[in-house]
Amino acid sequence: MRSLVHFILSLALLRLAWAQEDVHLPDYLVFTKQFAVHVQVREPSGIMVWTRDSPLIETFGLELYVGRGNHSTRGPIWDRQLLVNTSVLVDGKFFIHDDGMVVEVGDTIRYRFMVTHKKTLFHSNFRRILVTDHLFYRPKNNYCFSQCLVGDQHVAHEEVTHLKLLLEQKILQCVGTQASEHLFFPLENASKLVADAELYVKSRLFQVEALRPLVNSVVTTYLAHNGVGFRMHTLLDKFKVLELGQGYLDVIDFDSFLEESN
Repeated sequence: MRSLVHFILSLALLRLAWAQEDVHLPDYLVFTKQFAVHVQVREPSGIMVWTRDSPLIETFGLELYVGRGNHSTRGPIWDRQLLVNTSVLVDGKFFIHDDGMVVEVGDTIRYRFMVTHKKTLFHSNFRRILVTDHLFYRPKNNYCFSQCLVGDQHVAHEEVTHLKLLLEQKILQCVGTQASEHLFFPLENASKLVADAELYVKSRLFQVEALRPLVNSVVTTYLAHNGVGFRMHTLLDKFKVLELGQGYLDVIDFDSFLEESN
């Protein structure tokens, strides 16, 4: 029993220390601490950097330098650089790559990333990575991973679009043309409790891992006195939220909600 109490107290003190640490950090660093950035290197050339999709990211940018130590200087000579930003998602990630950059074991990577949220730019501190063997991505086949992602994306997108269109047509046949793309989160006094309807909706969806790819399919949001409403891009997206969110979200079909109200 004493060991359990000691463990709980230690955990509480640790959380307090983390909270105090964040208090002393600038706001932009507190914000960027929540994003994990991954770096991988290819052979004979290529570097890949990505972070997972988040409703808090509108654009993801990177300022990266690669250098090697020199006996005549104290630090590395930064002779390679990558300065890119993107708002395009690839496989649920903000993905930045340079297939021509040569990075070798013993090099040093220095980078920081930038995130745009609500037209405000946040950037991390610079980080350094010493390139060791574990940083290299070596798939079993020789086909370039990044080229696979970018090249196959267009074909897959066309196939998915076609399948979505067919499913939309079948859904309309079942539910009728009066069905809408609207959903609703019931919440009493929502206008007082929710400051940003869009952020509220996207954050709720992002909490369910299976719904994260649908965050960017939210078209419009609005506040009501008894909840937060939103419209998805398609009927298919709406029914995905209802199905995959069952047991995790108290989201309801707004069409059914209107029928019950009437």
